Amino acid sequence: MKKLTLMGIGVFLMTAIVTTAHADNTSSVHHDIALEGIAVVEISNSVGSIHVLPSRDGDLHIDVELEGKRKGFFRRKVNVEDMEIRERGDTIFLSFEEDNTNASWFMEIPDVEHTIVQLGVGEITMEINNTDVDVEMVVGDVSIRAPGNTVGRINLNVGVGDASVDGADIITNKSAFISRSIRADGHGSNDMEINLGVGDVDIRLF
Repeated sequence: MKKLTLMGIGVFLMTAIVTTAHADNTSSVHHDIALEGIAVVEISNSVGSIHVLPSRDGDLHIDVELEGKRKGFFRRKVNVEDMEIRERGDTIFLSFEEDNTNASWFMEIPDVEHTIVQLGVGEITMEINNTDVDVEMVVGDVSIRAPGNTVGRINLNVGVGDASVDGADIITNKSAFISRSIRADGHGSNDMEINLGVGDVDIRLF
């Protein structure tokens, strides 16, 4: 795998990069990327939030706000260079895994074949159009909105917490002690796989 450069060499072009530091403990990063030959977008973050909307113009737009967590009397300095953007084949990987940093992602993602989101602790909110979705999260809440005519099979598993699916045909809805499992069908062909350790999941098809 190779990191992207400003030259845009590879299967997509990074059209703009702006990075600003607000203070020692906070920073923000902005990227606009034209996806060419990319079928899979994969996002990985340790702690924070990920908010996804459909792209307005077919490009991938990323804004990340980073805040270092307090240690004793001091807040740690955030290193924005620890955010990675790289590609391998038809997949673009976006990640920020630095310890003791809260990362809030605000993204516009175009219709790709597959969108993968991995988050340790925090919150995921997504509004999508036409893409397979795979969400893996340890602790937190997940909320997804999608057109019912694009979503196919929904597989939803919560270890500890609650889950709901609205606007789909429920096949199975199982509760076992503190866990929840739902299988449902929309009226499209894009599959949705949600696995959450602890927290709540809310999926609504419109």
